[in-house]
Amino acid sequence: MLLSNLKRSVCNINTNCLNKQLNKLQLYGKLEKHNCSSKMTELRQDEIKLKLLETLSKPNNFQMKQKVKLRHEKQQQAAKKKSAPYIPGTVNLQILGAGAGGAPSAIYLFTDQSRYLFNCGEGTQRLAHEHKTKLSRLEQIFVTRNTWSMIGGFPGLVLTVQDTGVKELSLHGPPNLDKILHSMKRFVVLKTLQVKTLDCTENHDFEDSVMSVKCVPLYRSNSEVMINTPNDNVVIAYICKLKPRPGALNLEKCVEYGVPPGPLLGLLKNGQDVVLDNGQTVKSSDVSEPNESTAYFIFLDIPTIEFLPSLQKQEKLFHELSDEIDSEIPLVVHFSPDNILENNSFQTFINKFPTNTQHIYLNSSKNSFSGYVAAHRIQYQLNQLNPKIFPILGEVTCDYNNLNISNKLRKTKLIESVEPNMNIDNCEEDVSRFPVINSLSNFHLRPQKGLDHAMSAKLNPNEYITETQKLEEFPLLLKKLKEEYSNITLAEEYSYPKVVFLGTGSCIPNKTRNVSAILIQTSQNSYALLDCGEGTLGQIKRFYGKTKAEEVIRNLNVIYVSHLHADHHIGLIGLLNERQRLLNDNSQKVLLLAPKQIEPWLNFYNESIESITNTYELIGNGEILSDPLHLLDAKTDTGISTIATCLVRHCPHSFGVSLTLTAQYENKPIKITYSGDSMPCQDLVELGRNSTILIHEATMEDDLIEEAKIKMHSTISQAIDQGRAMDAEHIILTHFSQRYAKLPRMQNVGEETETETMRNVAIAFDNMQVTLDDLKHFHLMYPALKALFVEHAEELEQKAVKRELKLERKRKLLNAEL
Repeated sequence: MLLSNLKRSVCNINTNCLNKQLNKLQLYGKLEKHNCSSKMTELRQDEIKLKLLETLSKPNNFQMKQKVKLRHEKQQQAAKKKSAPYIPGTVNLQILGAGAGGAPSAIYLFTDQSRYLFNCGEGTQRLAHEHKTKLSRLEQIFVTRNTWSMIGGFPGLVLTVQDTGVKELSLHGPPNLDKILHSMKRFVVLKTLQVKTLDCTENHDFEDSVMSVKCVPLYRSNSEVMINTPNDNVVIAYICKLKPRPGALNLEKCVEYGVPPGPLLGLLKNGQDVVLDNGQTVKSSDVSEPNESTAYFIFLDIPTIEFLPSLQKQEKLFHELSDEIDSEIPLVVHFSPDNILENNSFQTFINKFPTNTQHIYLNSSKNSFSGYVAAHRIQYQLNQLNPKIFPILGEVTCDYNNLNISNKLRKTKLIESVEPNMNIDNCEEDVSRFPVINSLSNFHLRPQKGLDHAMSAKLNPNEYITETQKLEEFPLLLKKLKEEYSNITLAEEYSYPKVVFLGTGSCIPNKTRNVSAILIQTSQNSYALLDCGEGTLGQIKRFYGKTKAEEVIRNLNVIYVSHLHADHHIGLIGLLNERQRLLNDNSQKVLLLAPKQIEPWLNFYNESIESITNTYELIGNGEILSDPLHLLDAKTDTGISTIATCLVRHCPHSFGVSLTLTAQYENKPIKITYSGDSMPCQDLVELGRNSTILIHEATMEDDLIEEAKIKMHSTISQAIDQGRAMDAEHIILTHFSQRYAKLPRMQNVGEETETETMRNVAIAFDNMQVTLDDLKHFHLMYPALKALFVEHAEELEQKAVKRELKLERKRKLLNAEL
């Protein structure tokens, strides 16, 4: 009887099959309690088969087909649920990014069944990750214009969406969306995700069970016939209409009409008419309260005054949306810049909306906080170790007026120490006609509760500091570190070069580590950038603050791109655009060193989207392999005398680079070598021979050397060995896997007996700033660093133990087969 039940439990697997699986499991060592023949004789066969069933319930190769089948069935069930949609009772609009401090301007609209995104600037996926915005059901993206400020986050976002299992994604917007996707195919590889592009100038309106969306093209003055020229000649406005939700079901009226309890009530509640058993038809309107009023909300983007005439021509579309008496316009979202918002003609247009219409202004200068709370949290904590190496981010110190610091903290000593000359008593939100909007502010469209700031991103510095004081060992180690620093005497301080790490993570950004970007201040008025991952411009603005960031971008003379993986160059166009806007002088080109294969992408963007060709001068990395580039005779003082490259062991067309600066340190030339992404490489060792600083990727911990080989990256020890082999004076490790969000796993770092191992090695963090003098004493921070991130370190150790146990089981399996 038991055996027959077992057969049914495993989908009719016969007894012979069970026995074969049992023997296989015994051979593989998976039934460890029963792999001894003496014990086997003591157990009944049925009990062993029960044990087999328990083992089969765990993930293994035997069940892969069953898992695929179950997953397919779940997808089918989800599809059936979607094929019978309903009008949702809750519709919320979330400000994902408010366009402040280099953050994107992006709106996330969600219900319990659908997700929509309006605009997708650089950094959108990082904000979504930090604030746990679910992208797994995102299927519709609407962009107002094809310029980089609105689509720059799409390459990274679409790869993230693909990883969540989304199969289809529709992209609505101006012309050339399909061409943009095609031009990105070298670095945006879509394997399972199908992206459908819809040109909104061809009347591709959208409708589903939640809302209908009307696309309204707006053209630059006299450009209606120029649609095929660069895409900044057309923008799309979106007029959205929520599907009216049926009024509440009146049960008393249902009883009067003779509707029995059961499923008919559900149909009536959803607005459907029903037929009773006696043939009588009961209309939903007969037994329900009046339907809710029709609600419209609008997304409007006027980038320049040249679009205002087109807006005025279409004015009736926005102000006379419906003939229905009870229709309303609760919300208008603006992506327009300040100069448009202040324009008299635009204000006249705005004033024609009902007085109870809420206007949300993204990209307004009043919005000064980017919303990246986690970056500030870790910076406040690291700042305790060394305020010079880990300064408080500039977007905090530059403008408290609109930053939304917790009111309880306005007058703390911590805040006063950040900006001692600031009048904190006057730090109140500007509630003028352009109210402050922060990331995670919500507008509740249904039920209609209006604008809600309860969940908006705020900083709480006192909380971040208090967290560290509660750690068991950190306060004592911090005190010891301060004492050690007090005993250090610098004979002479060298201010340059100054190395600022803007992104120290790999592949995709997370809360605390953005993707690759390293800024080097080579002299007082010269900067060079090594790699330029997504969000690099925003990182510069957050680190320096608005005014200083603009100065840095104006004086950026060299940009180097090591290879064409997206996480190393997606931020390039945004940075070039910003520099062009600030300089307004096409003669001041930045020197762009990159693989020559980047040229088709840049040419396409210049010809089809925005003009950028006059912002840079491209030199292929391969062109200076045998003949280094000498810059001493250049028109612009770059602070660099020579740039040399070599091929490294990563993807095709991957390069390492060395910069020899005009400045000297202790009467010796300063040489900075950067690996890009690479396995250990002898050519890089030769290129970086006797470097002052080696900046080397260290993606994996030492235990993951095999995974590092597969992905063609280096481990921590391999990176250090590269530095020792080239006799580098200082080694800085960067480009850590996202599993090391805070601190990479470094065995024995911080122990007295192992201090020498890391004496000339530094671990890079986002928003870390170091000079050569700082690097001399960086190793002193390791004990306190390890104590600061002790919980993270313990998690990494637990994962390492589990990984080792898994490897041990594999070794047993191989030995058994042999």
